Amino acid sequence: MPPPARPATTREDAPQYNASAGTKALLCAITLLSLVLNGCELLSKPESTSFDATRGGFKFRAIADAAYPESSATGEAWRMRWLEQRLRDSGTCPHGYTITARETALRSTGSLGSIYDVYYEGTCRA
Repeated sequence: MPPPARPATTREDAPQYNASAGTKALLCAITLLSLVLNGCELLSKPESTSFDATRGGFKFRAIADAAYPESSATGEAWRMRWLEQRLRDSGTCPHGYTITARETALRSTGSLGSIYDVYYEGTCRA
């Protein structure tokens, strides 16, 4: 005669894993930081830029702020990514481009630092 069937494991039978308060706090902080960084990134992406194709080139405006500083290589790299996205989306300068002018204008100053508009002009390569 076969042995009696064991009942299915219930929630009460499952092993319990209790995270420490420190682990919970760390997970909460990571989640919050992720939301903040992604939120800032979304607000500062190409939606906050302007792009106009011109005869033989373009005019482009992007922001510089605490997340994308005006005088940092990282901030400039982000602005170049946004410009290249706009060029690609519009089909402007398919053979490349040269930036011919770059100017900044202070837009506002607040508790998180200054916000600038960064203006670029460029010509398309033939």
